[in-house]
Amino acid sequence: MTVLKHPISGATYTLMGNGLVEVENNGLKGTFAFNGQYQSGDLRQADPHMLLWMAGPQLPDEFNVRRNR
Repeated sequence: MTVLKHPISGATYTLMGNGLVEVENNGLKGTFAFNGQYQSGDLRQADPHMLLWMAGPQLPDEFNVRRNR
């Protein structure tokens, strides 16, 4: 399970799969699609860049090449 903490707000972003992210901030939770669309919960706003970075379309494995060896 991928969990990241937002560097400014301190909100936690948890990858739920299928392009969904659960965000928790100050005791409120909300679920969002990778494109920022609200799905459910009390929290109704999230950082769109964090959502896209965590749950958005990913490069195929053959393009994830480690450059620093």
